[in-house]
Amino acid sequence: MSYSIVWEKRGTCVAYTGTVCFKEFMAAVLTIHRHPDYPSFKYAIHDMGRVTEFDFSDVNMTQLLAQELGARYTNPNIRACVVTDSDVMDQLVKEFSARTNLNVGLLQSMEEARDWSESALLGV
Repeated sequence: MSYSIVWEKRGTCVAYTGTVCFKEFMAAVLTIHRHPDYPSFKYAIHDMGRVTEFDFSDVNMTQLLAQELGARYTNPNIRACVVTDSDVMDQLVKEFSARTNLNVGLLQSMEEARDWSESALLGV
């Protein structure tokens, strides 16, 4: 997998390409959470539109939940979304949202994600 993180004024966008495995996804999430401006971020976009394969066979939902819920104490106002058309990610995002009661956006395009991030900035 290859990913790049773009730090924006009020949030971040992670663009993934190729094969994405859980370990590498968690590395990106941890990098976001450790950013010095994370407490003021309003949104995080995970763009998986160019991913060719998802290898989440080793997914550790407990680790992901613990990390994310801990980070919410630092920034309870951040909103996350995932751009994907993958059934695998669709299922994981829905499971994560159900277990955390967090509303994670599940979007089909970066255009939708940008509209969604604008609504996060406005507090909608």
